[in-house]
Amino acid sequence: MRPGRRGCGALALALALMAGGLPVHAQRAVTIVVPTPPGGPIDRVARVVAQYLQPRLDAPVVVENRQGAAGKIGAQAALRAPRDGQTLLAVSPSILTVNPVVDRAVGYDPLKDFTPLAIVAANSGVLAVRAGLPVADLAGLVDFAKAHPDGLTYASFGVGTSLHLQSEELLQTLGITARHVPYKGEAQAMNALVAGEVDMMVYVTAPIVPYVQSGRVRALAATGARRWELLPGVPTYAESGLPALRGYTYRSWVGLAMPAGAPAAQQDAVGRALRDAMAEPGLRLALEGQGFEPQAYDPAAMREAISSELDRNRRVAASGRVHLD
Repeated sequence: MRPGRRGCGALALALALMAGGLPVHAQRAVTIVVPTPPGGPIDRVARVVAQYLQPRLDAPVVVENRQGAAGKIGAQAALRAPRDGQTLLAVSPSILTVNPVVDRAVGYDPLKDFTPLAIVAANSGVLAVRAGLPVADLAGLVDFAKAHPDGLTYASFGVGTSLHLQSEELLQTLGITARHVPYKGEAQAMNALVAGEVDMMVYVTAPIVPYVQSGRVRALAATGARRWELLPGVPTYAESGLPALRGYTYRSWVGLAMPAGAPAAQQDAVGRALRDAMAEPGLRLALEGQGFEPQAYDPAAMREAISSELDRNRRVAASGRVHLD
């Protein structure tokens, strides 16, 4: 006698349980929590990844924006979800390596409360100044700053954000000072630079390219270890000729993490799906088209990046240059 559908379903369920838990595609939708507003770098990367994860998980992948409190609201929302591997958090250095340093009430430990899955995309950028600032290169910027103590201003996308800390780290490295002017987001900070309301941004990404090309702002240095493909004529920090910047680099990134404590089978299933998605040429092209650098799937490398950047940001915070009020 042939088994009925109910018998086959029971057998499949039993085999799945024996194998260490139900596969992701047999459960509810996977949610990627984005702790920032729609349209920003984290959101854009998360939506590209969701598109390629969905067919590999054979389940809907939903992007949910839970912005506020410098990313704290979204991170804590992900941690409150069931620890079943169905909720992921899209992250950046601000979420995992800055908030835990500058916010005593952040409510999570980045290495204990989350399982790093992979850095999906890196985000290169440039140090840029307003067109009317009379400097042509980094050496000129340093000379101008020393000749006009506290005369420079720099924009960031908020007090206590990654750009705030990175700006102060660079200024300290160069031995100069500038007044911090925080804005509500990256777009607002960049628009202020273009309008000439502030003198510089020490790290600004792909949206600045047309303004550099049109001469409305001036790019002085690429922040990565090599020249940026979008603006190949801009020298790197190492090429500036300033001894203080030998070996100095900065880049941002976007990755995915899972709240810790999910079943190993679920972690493995999501990890395999993400690995396969990140190897897809279509995903890589989609990220490159938005100015990102696709990365290789490497959970260990992400954990190491979090750890080293936490140490780097703690040193900046301990310098006394970062004022959070």
